[in-house]
Amino acid sequence: MLAPRWRVVVSLFVVTSCIATAVSTFGVFLPVLADTFGWSRGAVSVVLSISLMLGGVAAFPVGRIADRHGPRVVLAVTVAIGAVGFVLSAAIDALWHLYLSYGVLVGIGMSSIYVLTAATVARWFEARRGLALAIVLSGFNLGWLTGGPLAAFLIGHWGWRTAYLVLGVLVAAVGVPVSLTVRYPRVMQPRAVIAAAPAAARRAAFGDTRLWFFVTAWCFLGLVFMMVTVHSVSYARDRGLPLEQASLALSAFGIGAVSGRLLAGAAADRFGAVRTMRVCLLIQCGALAALLMGLPTWTVVGTLLLFGLGASGADNTFVKAVSDVFGLAALATIMSVVGLGWRSGAAIGPALAGFVYDVRGSYTPSFAFAVVALVVGWMLFRLGSAPGRARSAPSASGS
Repeated sequence: MLAPRWRVVVSLFVVTSCIATAVSTFGVFLPVLADTFGWSRGAVSVVLSISLMLGGVAAFPVGRIADRHGPRVVLAVTVAIGAVGFVLSAAIDALWHLYLSYGVLVGIGMSSIYVLTAATVARWFEARRGLALAIVLSGFNLGWLTGGPLAAFLIGHWGWRTAYLVLGVLVAAVGVPVSLTVRYPRVMQPRAVIAAAPAAARRAAFGDTRLWFFVTAWCFLGLVFMMVTVHSVSYARDRGLPLEQASLALSAFGIGAVSGRLLAGAAADRFGAVRTMRVCLLIQCGALAALLMGLPTWTVVGTLLLFGLGASGADNTFVKAVSDVFGLAALATIMSVVGLGWRSGAAIGPALAGFVYDVRGSYTPSFAFAVVALVVGWMLFRLGSAPGRARSAPSASGS
């Protein structure tokens, strides 16, 4: 029988896997929708930008509600909204339809995932927090591993409309009920302390410059993460691979990402976040250098596996670093702020690469910029991770 904290880990892993399976397919749908309706890749990429930015804004009320009342209900409601968004995407006939169904509804549906995952795991774990986060967040990468081939299979056999419908049903049937099993650990504290702790922690964090270094750093890392993953299938197709083989680029990313999460989680617990982040960013730079050199087509899948290893390892390490610096009392709210930085970069990256491709017919300028973004992100992360004056508030959680 699993201990309660590990049951929560399993539940969060299932929810994140389910959501990520659906969301990771965007890169597979991108060239199909562009070809079907005659839309540019840049215009289709804006859909994801809307989704990410709106999700970042929605994460603020989600985080505050969770800090005071726990994650269960708000997680289930947002996941259900995301499921509706995927189902409605099956019925689109105009670009603005996709902006509404995917951009707005799926964006709201994704708003709670990272915020509540980080806040919940951090409350249940202390000594093994990095590893627990790695296990849960590897659910995202399992989604990247399975989502691409699943979408390509569905599109190839029944069309993109049926594919979107199946993804929506998957999220509703699995993600929503499992979300209802997620909770914070119960604590024996007076209500006044529980209510006051998040507010005091928020004030302390917002006055700490390290928070804003983290926000900006994750913006640059999010830009690179989503730029490469969203356009990896299109890049592979441009190199001559058919859709089903090109979708293996996402699978390779998923394999590398699962490994990267687990290895980085254990490494961050043992060696610290800064050393682990340095290695992860160097791995990403190496993969981008390989893409820029234009190595033979057969190396694309292996290169994206390497990129996934570094990108998800860095992602996992970043979440742990934030909880290490700012504590637990208002972590959901703090993660919503830091997460808005990630989402801002993630919203810009795919659209930027899409429009640059429309003009230049190549992803080379975008991938070169990604290397620069990683270097800047590393410098800002170091500033955010620097020791500072201790700021404490009473710990609190909801049921």
